[in-house]
Amino acid sequence: MRWPVMRVCKILMMNIINRASRYLLLVATIPINAIAGQEAGLSMRGEGLGSLESGPGDKFGGSQIALTLPIENKSRNNESFTSYFHFDFTDFDWRGTTAAKNDYIWLSMPVNYSQQRGRSNKFLVNVEPGLMTDGSNVNLDSIGLNGSLIGQRLWRNGGYWQYGIMVDRAFGDYDVRPVIGMAFQASARTWMEIGFPKVNIKYDFSRGLQTFFVIKPAGGVWREQVEVAGEKKEEMLQYNNWKIGLGADFHWRKKLWLNGEIGQLRNRRIRGTDETGAQLKGTPGEDRYWQVGAKLKF
Repeated sequence: MRWPVMRVCKILMMNIINRASRYLLLVATIPINAIAGQEAGLSMRGEGLGSLESGPGDKFGGSQIALTLPIENKSRNNESFTSYFHFDFTDFDWRGTTAAKNDYIWLSMPVNYSQQRGRSNKFLVNVEPGLMTDGSNVNLDSIGLNGSLIGQRLWRNGGYWQYGIMVDRAFGDYDVRPVIGMAFQASARTWMEIGFPKVNIKYDFSRGLQTFFVIKPAGGVWREQVEVAGEKKEEMLQYNNWKIGLGADFHWRKKLWLNGEIGQLRNRRIRGTDETGAQLKGTPGEDRYWQVGAKLKF
């Protein structure tokens, strides 16, 4: 049943992308206020096919298509609530092994809530329930959850300290990790976010051109079905890395922005199960990545 299901998933994904592309172009030409402050985005990312530093296999690389659409945006007094639809479709090329051969899906709904208390304190709760699967079988074990609980100490100049805890599948697991950092307006055109797990420095060349430098985790974890000696087993595929990149957002027309990003992937690990049932662990070498896409900024 796996291949028919995956064909259906691929066809569904392409239909979603086609409709999303038309949606982006259409909405870019009309005024919309219901989801002001949110973004809709479509992106494609590719990783260089390079050698492994250790572990089985000859080469390793990957690619991903991602789609994010806004659903709701509400605010009242000192509270705000936003929600999104997110879908990403990931492929790996682990040559020399029979692991990571499926197509991997993460289908989720990010929900963000924030509340400001007084002039100097803000609390943020982010929850993202979703399904992590290769499309062959979906059950309760396919459910994943990203989330964070963060407090911010606001500054008078618009910056802040932040601290909290998080769970993020971008690390390749669901372990609990700390969140700590600061953000501030370094100059009239420069905004800096420095901390863990993300560094993001933005510079506005003009109203229509924004550049950024980013460091953050960019992996994932999925539930997949592997057939071993005629028996189907549920296993986990885990991929983690850190991306260091430079990019730019270019205002094309109306609300539509085009973006591109290039950089390097470091500290990469891949863990999966091959058709013999063996658990494989590989360490791909540092390699380049690229990403292109489009965003609607409401």
